[in-house]
Amino acid sequence: MKKLYIIFLIAFQTFCAQSKAQNTDGMTALLLNNATNGALSDKYNNGSLVHIKRADLVNLSFTGECYDSFTLVGIIVSPTNYYNTPQGGSGGLLNTDLEKWNLSLSNCSSLGFSPPNNTNFGTSSQRPNSDQTFTFKMYSCDPNNNPCSNNSIKASGF
Repeated sequence: MKKLYIIFLIAFQTFCAQSKAQNTDGMTALLLNNATNGALSDKYNNGSLVHIKRADLVNLSFTGECYDSFTLVGIIVSPTNYYNTPQGGSGGLLNTDLEKWNLSLSNCSSLGFSPPNNTNFGTSSQRPNSDQTFTFKMYSCDPNNNPCSNNSIKASGF
């Protein structure tokens, strides 16, 4: 009986184990929906999406991210497509006095974010696996390691 129970547990764990692969089908569907609604080719195609948060209440310190180089199934798409999704700021609906999402005509490097291969803390590159249908580059800034530039703060809407 004990052996049967152990075999049952092993079989149960084998069939119920969760996959570690991230499913991005929902994101791809959202991006394709935005693209078919006229946002596939717009003035922000070579621009970026800037997300900045206040780190203090006197507007001296900020933390944030900048996203650019968006591709969907290998085709360059506008940051507008991601901006209009909930993860990308819901088209600005998530903006508050403490946090802003905004599109910029400039790419992240032009806004003062360090290149993604920079080894400074606070700067990184995030590109989902190359076999994913949706990819982008992400840069970050924070007051301790890689301060946000005035250009990036203004681009976000502060």
